[in-house]
Amino acid sequence: MSLSKGSNKTRFSWLKHPQHFLFFKIFVWFWLTVIGTITALVFLSNIATNQVSYENLHGPMQKNLQYTAKGIERMVVKHNKSIAEILTHPRLAKQKLLYLNSDQPDHSLSSRVPSSEIDLSLLNFTKNMPPQIIFTEYYQAFGPIKINLPEGQFYLYEIDENHQPPFFIRLKLMPIWLKVIIALLASLTLSFIFSRNLIAPINHLKQAAIKLSDGDLTARAEIDPNRQDELGVLGRDFNSMASQLEQLISAQKRLLADISHELRSPLTRLKMATGLAQMQTPEENQTYLLRIEKEANQLDKMIADVLQVSRLEAKSQALSLHQQSLQIIIDHVLNDAQFEAKQTNKQLIINGQLNVDIYCDESLIASALENVLRNAIKYAEQTITLTLSLSDAIYIEISDDGPGVEPQNLAKLCEPFFRQSDARDRTSGGTGLGLAIAKNAIAAHSGSLTLHNKQPSGLCVRIALPLDKQK
Repeated sequence: MSLSKGSNKTRFSWLKHPQHFLFFKIFVWFWLTVIGTITALVFLSNIATNQVSYENLHGPMQKNLQYTAKGIERMVVKHNKSIAEILTHPRLAKQKLLYLNSDQPDHSLSSRVPSSEIDLSLLNFTKNMPPQIIFTEYYQAFGPIKINLPEGQFYLYEIDENHQPPFFIRLKLMPIWLKVIIALLASLTLSFIFSRNLIAPINHLKQAAIKLSDGDLTARAEIDPNRQDELGVLGRDFNSMASQLEQLISAQKRLLADISHELRSPLTRLKMATGLAQMQTPEENQTYLLRIEKEANQLDKMIADVLQVSRLEAKSQALSLHQQSLQIIIDHVLNDAQFEAKQTNKQLIINGQLNVDIYCDESLIASALENVLRNAIKYAEQTITLTLSLSDAIYIEISDDGPGVEPQNLAKLCEPFFRQSDARDRTSGGTGLGLAIAKNAIAAHSGSLTLHNKQPSGLCVRIALPLDKQK
């Protein structure tokens, strides 16, 4: 029932305000492009006609012209009158301008003096053609009809001085290159304006969606609030969805941080009670209390990690920035990493050095490197490789020869508590927070952490820290 109501509402909205719908806009813009192209052709055809065109003369007009030619011949021969007298006869003078073109230009005659704009010499090339309708910029001519007179051979034309050629004839008289340019410019200009108006909100939506998918919950599409078509409605719905998503995720993170913070108080009391119980419990029962203490410590570390991830994601982590040698930070982390690798009979290979001072939070950078290295040691088969390089930025690559990660899970691996269902699962003992902490710690220093599988197997973590952020 609700779908039916929504459909009826959309139909009534279409009937009341069709100009707000994209279908109507596309339809109107298409016809505006056609009309604009034709208008440009009409306008320029009135100012750009500079050629001559013609088509065959048929029907009553041809017969009437032939009749006039025979009448002139008969009057010259029977009445022994000059051609000039015949052309100025009142019966002929009332008609349109008559022009007798001779092979000798000096002998050409007309029934009256044409206007200065009329160039009758344009008809010279048509004397040997069958009767035509000849279109020029300023007049229209009908002819020629041959007339044999004692003075010689003439070609009769009837000139229409005040007749403008029809629109399609004017188009025909225009140069082909000009017609093509007009049509292209008009259609391209109008199509560009329409396409830009149509594509702009789509591009804004695309950019906002990319930012949102990359974790920028503040991303919004730049949509005109007064736009009422489908794209305007879609843009506002997208922004509304993004706002709700930001609120939900922020509430989730805040809840997780609050719960973690509240858990610390009873956990602290549990550890104190365990310590007191160990002092009063016989030796044979100490194993259970030690187990409780171990699990409490693990839970305390997990809570600390959750709080740190929450602060980093919310950008509320207070950074203690100091100038420090990056190689010294790495060496401190490597001391523990080498020990852990030996305990599991694995080899840690180090390539390169980074003798550069950086402005950073030493503990945060060390925590990021430690989490990545521990992750690599945990899943490596035999070898872990650390590669240090310096070019346009500081690059640190940590890779293992383990089973790697399924491609569809690479982007999710840095999400809190995410883990795969196969090699990297809960049996490994991790909490799924290490890479999340590392990525946010590097991001807090304007760097980036990316992951990719290497060949033939293994995971490679690439850390990049910008040099221009260093002091």
